[in-house]
Amino acid sequence: MIIRKAALADVDRIMQLVQSRIDWMNLKGLHQWNETDYFGRYPRSYWEEAVGSFMVGEDQGCVVVAVALYPDDVRWTRDGQYTGALCGKAVYLHHLVSDPSYPGAGRDMMVAVEALSKARGINLLRLDSAVGNTVLERYYSALGYSPCGLCHDRLYHGVLREKQI
Repeated sequence: MIIRKAALADVDRIMQLVQSRIDWMNLKGLHQWNETDYFGRYPRSYWEEAVGSFMVGEDQGCVVVAVALYPDDVRWTRDGQYTGALCGKAVYLHHLVSDPSYPGAGRDMMVAVEALSKARGINLLRLDSAVGNTVLERYYSALGYSPCGLCHDRLYHGVLREKQI
């Protein structure tokens, strides 16, 4: 898999990946993007504006995984102060999505994000997942992310997770 910075031409494919994961969540009985009006919250204009923050992974020229990397995140701020158990320079991961027919692509992207972050002098990775999504809880725990708080964003109720790298 080749990891690269996303381009505007990747927006349609990233949105297709999200829709395929929403469909997959519905089939599996999982609760995350499929119950939070995801494309209402993140319309096409969002993806077009944010695409410069995305990394994508390609297999034989087809984007099979994507993730957004942000330098800050309002979900992690309370009263102007960042929450979390660990201190340091952090990057915030959002919209990790992979093609369900490419098992392991999400994990491979997370490994690449860790290496990229370390090279940039970042020592913390932070993300969130829906409260009660035990599949994602196990997935992120296995990758070394520890829960350290809660967040709320419209219909979404999440668990804040962080990992020191």
